[in-house]
Amino acid sequence: MDQGLVIGYDLCDDHCRISYYVDQHGEPADLAFSDEENPYLIHNSICKKKGGDTWLVGEEAYETALLGSGQIVDKLLRLVSMGGSATFEGVSYTAEELLFHFLDETLKILYEDRGTSEVAMLVFTMQELNTSVMDAVIRCVKRLGIDRKKVRIISHTESFLFYVMSRPRDLWTNISVLFDLSDECLSYYEMNVQRGQQPNAVRAYRASLKEGFKPNIIETEAGRRMADNIMTQCVERMLSKKQISSVFLSGRGMDNCQRWGVEFLKKLCYRRRVFFIENLFAKGAVYEAADLLREKTMYPYMILCEGRIGVVITMDLWQGGAVKTLRLSESGSSWYESKEEFDIIPDNEPALILKVRKAGERSPQNVEVPLTAFSGFENRKTRIGVTVQFTSENTFEVTLKDKGFGEFRRATDIVTKHEYRIDTAVRSMDGEA
Repeated sequence: MDQGLVIGYDLCDDHCRISYYVDQHGEPADLAFSDEENPYLIHNSICKKKGGDTWLVGEEAYETALLGSGQIVDKLLRLVSMGGSATFEGVSYTAEELLFHFLDETLKILYEDRGTSEVAMLVFTMQELNTSVMDAVIRCVKRLGIDRKKVRIISHTESFLFYVMSRPRDLWTNISVLFDLSDECLSYYEMNVQRGQQPNAVRAYRASLKEGFKPNIIETEAGRRMADNIMTQCVERMLSKKQISSVFLSGRGMDNCQRWGVEFLKKLCYRRRVFFIENLFAKGAVYEAADLLREKTMYPYMILCEGRIGVVITMDLWQGGAVKTLRLSESGSSWYESKEEFDIIPDNEPALILKVRKAGERSPQNVEVPLTAFSGFENRKTRIGVTVQFTSENTFEVTLKDKGFGEFRRATDIVTKHEYRIDTAVRSMDGEA
């Protein structure tokens, strides 16, 4: 592996957590931000100290704001997704600029703790993969001097999957599940290995449970009874008749469930192995970061979950007098990292024919991308640039751009975009220009 820090950064709207590998072996360590009751969590807020260019995070930020010596802004990811801004002492800062300072200050804490700022791999994990937020994070870390090749962004679902696969195999022989209780919501995650195909696949998904409640309700006796009853019902509804190999609990609301969840734990632990894991998502991101540095993966499975593509896209074309198949996406690859660019010279074809095949299925479905915008040009005298890029694991976009034809014809400004949504069964697709 490369020298440097291997980092998992759990970036949520209201807080963040950081884990890291000390020697690329064993359990990742958690970064302590303070000596408070929950030292491994830092609120996702940034404070600018008055009369200078000093930025603060964590308890120092709140203390400075309470003393009136600075101004604080929180919910940074939400602010970025909305394209918002904040004004400090008459100066307006974009949400991305505020996020940059937050990432800068939190990573400085890690660098000081470990005695190095050399990064081997940094994997961010988020509950929701919002393109505008992901793009902003990538731009921020590039400003921080971290090589883009050393940065990945994954979902909480993928972090959970990698955390579980890092455990002994008997803990994920059948189904593994996770209940995560945060200030935002109660989430249920489920993972299982699908054998019998090449390669074997691991699937995971997340559901936001309607029974969710705020962890602060457990501060009263009535609230504790309510929380216990809610979680007991969730176990009965979500785990009934399933072969469960392991159950994991995480989140701020679960760290003291032994105090408020007597019936919940009694129901959950009956003939099941149950674990509470501090910083589970950040640790899962560390395991994936470490694996990305290896020449050969320790997880030889097709990964299918939120953030990963579930289809193979190919296109047949003539090249050198023979038909060749161009692969435009791979099942199990990151949709955010998936982008293919190539040029074509049409020969009276009215459309590009893309073949989309769901993972584990043999027969593809054809998707026609119309070339009508370029029909007015002389046949075989038009070069079209094609870009196929995913905008989510269920949506991809095809961009066509006229590139002229050398000395015979200059390029025009004709550009068309067509978006296609893939349903979960890959049975129907719709596209729009």
